[in-house]
Amino acid sequence: MKQSEKLFIFFACLCGLSIAAEYGITRPASNSLFLTAFTSKGYPWVWLATMPLNLLVIYLYSKFLPKIGPLKMLASVAASAVLINVSCAFLVPYYPKLIFFHYAWKDIYILLMFKQFWSMVHSTIEAKKAKMFYGLIFGMGTLGSILGSTLPGFFASQIGTEQLLYFTLPVYLVLFSMYYLAYERSGLKTAPYHQEMANPSPSEGFSMIRRSSLLTGVLLLVVLMQISVALMEYRFNAHLELNILEKNLRTAYMGKLIGVMNMLSGLFQFVGGYFMIHSLGVRRSHFLIPLILCCSAIVSFFIPSFAVITFSYVLLKAIDFSLFGVVREMLYIPMQLDEKFRAKAIIDVFAYRTSKAVVSLAILALQATLGAILLPAVGGVSIAIFALWMIVVSNMFKKHPIYG
Repeated sequence: MKQSEKLFIFFACLCGLSIAAEYGITRPASNSLFLTAFTSKGYPWVWLATMPLNLLVIYLYSKFLPKIGPLKMLASVAASAVLINVSCAFLVPYYPKLIFFHYAWKDIYILLMFKQFWSMVHSTIEAKKAKMFYGLIFGMGTLGSILGSTLPGFFASQIGTEQLLYFTLPVYLVLFSMYYLAYERSGLKTAPYHQEMANPSPSEGFSMIRRSSLLTGVLLLVVLMQISVALMEYRFNAHLELNILEKNLRTAYMGKLIGVMNMLSGLFQFVGGYFMIHSLGVRRSHFLIPLILCCSAIVSFFIPSFAVITFSYVLLKAIDFSLFGVVREMLYIPMQLDEKFRAKAIIDVFAYRTSKAVVSLAILALQATLGAILLPAVGGVSIAIFALWMIVVSNMFKKHPIYG
C-alpha cells in the first residue's frame, strides 16, 4: 500500500471519529431538552416537521454541490451546524421551545456530514480493500461516539445540558482539518465531478434512483431500517419519560446508554463485521441483520418491560451504526461518482429521515384510535417490518448477484 493511501485511511479514521464525537455530545443533550419541553408526545410532530426541512437541505445540497465541489460543501454544512448549535446553546434557556427546530436539524446535519465523508471514502478505497478497512473506519467512528458521550454521560449536571451544544465548535474545527488532509489524498482531488455531475438539476438524484433497480433496493433497505428504528425509538422514549423524570438525570442516563450502545457497536465493527462479511459474504450478511432484529422485536413484544425495551433499542441502534452501515456502504462502491454523492444523499439523508415522518403520521393516527394498546401495536408492526425487509433483500440480490 502506498504512503498516500495509508495517510488517507489515517485521516479518514480521524474524520469519522470527530463527526461521531460531536454527535455523541449533541444528541443526548438535544433529546433531553426536547423531552423536557414537549414530552414524548412531541416526537411524531417533530418527525413530521423534519420532512420539509430535510427536503430544503437536500435541494440546496444537490443544487450547489456541482458548482462548489465536495470540499466547500462540507465546509458549508459544518459552518451551518456550528452556527445553529452555538445559537441554540445561548437561546434555549430563554426560549425552550426553540429546541424543536434544533432536534429536527441535528438529525439532518449529522447524516449529511457522514454521507459526504463516506462518499469521499467510496471514491478512494478500492472494492477489494473495503472489507478490510470499512470496519476499521466505522469502528473509529464508534470510538468517537464513546468519547463524546462521556461528556453528557458523566458531566451533564456540572456543565449543564444546554451548554453541551457549545462543544460543536472545537470538535468541528478538528474535523474540517482532518477532512481537508484526507481530501488532498483522496480520489476526489482529481475526480472530474464537474463533468460527472453535468446535470445541475436538484431533481437529478431522484431520477438516478428511479432509473436504477440497485439504488431503489438500497433505498428500500434504508427506509425499512429507519421505520423500525423510529418505531422502537418511540416505544423507548415513552418508557424513558415514565421511568426517569428529572432533566439532567435523563441526560446522564441517555449519555451512559449511548456509551453502552457505542461499545457494542464498536465490537460489531472491529470484530463482528470483519468475520461476518468474510464468512457469510455481503448477500447473506444483509439477510442476517433483519433476522436478528426480528427475533429481538418478538422478545420485546411479549416482554415489554423497560429493561427489555432498552435492550432491544440498544441492539437495534448498535446494528444500525455498525453491521448494517458497513454492508450498506459496500453497495455503493461500484457506483458512479454522481450516484455516490447526490443519489446517496437522497437515500441516506432525505429518505433516512423522511421515513420517520411517515411513521409519525401512522403513530398520530393510532394515538387517536388505539389509546392504551398503542405501544403493543407498534411492537407488532416492527415484527412485520423485519419480515418485509428479508423479502426485499432476497429480491434485490436475485437481480444483482455480483454482491453475493
